[in-house]
Amino acid sequence: MLDATESLLPLLNQGKDAKVLCVGYEDESLDELDRLLTTLGVKPIERILISSSRIHAATYIGQGKIDEIKATLERTLAQAVILDVELSPNQLRNLEKDLKLPILDRPGVIIEIFSRHARTRESKTQVALARLQYLLPRLAHFWTHFERQRGGGTGNRGMGEKQIEVDRRLVKNRISVLRDRLADIEKERVVQRAGRKDILKVALVGYTNAGKSTLLNALTHSTVRAEDKLFATLDASVRSLDPNSHPPIVAIDTVGFISKLPPSLVASFRSTLEELREADLLLHVVDSSHPQAKEQLDVTEGVLDDLGLKDKPRITVLNKSDQLEGGAQRNLARLVAPGSLMISAYNPEDVKKLRDHLLQYFHQQLELWEILVPYSEGKLEAQLYTYGSIELSRHMEKGTFYRLRMDANWAKKLGLEKFRL
Repeated sequence: MLDATESLLPLLNQGKDAKVLCVGYEDESLDELDRLLTTLGVKPIERILISSSRIHAATYIGQGKIDEIKATLERTLAQAVILDVELSPNQLRNLEKDLKLPILDRPGVIIEIFSRHARTRESKTQVALARLQYLLPRLAHFWTHFERQRGGGTGNRGMGEKQIEVDRRLVKNRISVLRDRLADIEKERVVQRAGRKDILKVALVGYTNAGKSTLLNALTHSTVRAEDKLFATLDASVRSLDPNSHPPIVAIDTVGFISKLPPSLVASFRSTLEELREADLLLHVVDSSHPQAKEQLDVTEGVLDDLGLKDKPRITVLNKSDQLEGGAQRNLARLVAPGSLMISAYNPEDVKKLRDHLLQYFHQQLELWEILVPYSEGKLEAQLYTYGSIELSRHMEKGTFYRLRMDANWAKKLGLEKFRL
């Protein structure tokens, strides 16, 4: 059976020594594909733009473009072709047969990055499942890569249809095992979320490499792994926004989004993305210095809509303002999300301003209560200070008068109604 640790394109294991040719429709999207490949340690040597919108069933691109690719391959000595689209199994097989070189599409590249960046049991299981779901219908195509890597079978005649069918059954069995394992992990997640049910939550969302993890570290004075790489974060990280906040508020880092994100990855990461559904507020972090900032914002909003979160309250921040040069660039960046806070996660004053803004938002959402707590209710008084924001307290003959703000769920849980004046 194919080893789950093997690269979808063994050539990528050569890193910077690998020469690949990229093919796609737009320079901006190909720029992003370049960054994806750079994350894998591969530097594309040239690109070819597709001008026709017509999709050919057999090869996706027309014969004229295939001939152009062949000429470019001969001139550049590239060792593989990466297409900035999603190809069907037949298209992958037909293109590789015609070009006589390994072929990989954009979803395959993204899955390869996820495979390398997965570190926890949950993310490894999620990625392995998505990877096998992507691989299963393309098994015959990818056998050619792995046979070359291993040197072929006996007499170099190849693995043959029978071995592929055996592997297909093994992959299906492995998918079933991973689904069961992920179901168990999701049950653990449900228990963890239940423990945070009565805690206010703000979830950081945004395009990959928008600076979410760096901003989380700055907001919460923590040390979540943060790298200048695409998809450096695959696991949800939960940190206290402010230990002095009453009621308590936590900030949650989540996996970044990207255009043309493989559906199998979205499906496999539904447990992690469930954190967004449970959040009271979404903090949409946008890389204001990126030339495609507006497009990245729209991609994230589109994914959130697909997840049924269109009406979830959110605050948008324009991050990485330190990378903008001059007032003209800053004014142009503000047009991406008019009225949003422009910050740098590396500027302590900006971070404090954002933290205060978030605390103020939650404070305004709390219900106002005026209650009289008998002196015999010492435990309740302690809970009021822990889970409420006390605005006024005054000792009276029959107990202590409180004016406070509290989340409706906690107020109901503590039974404040019976102490209301």
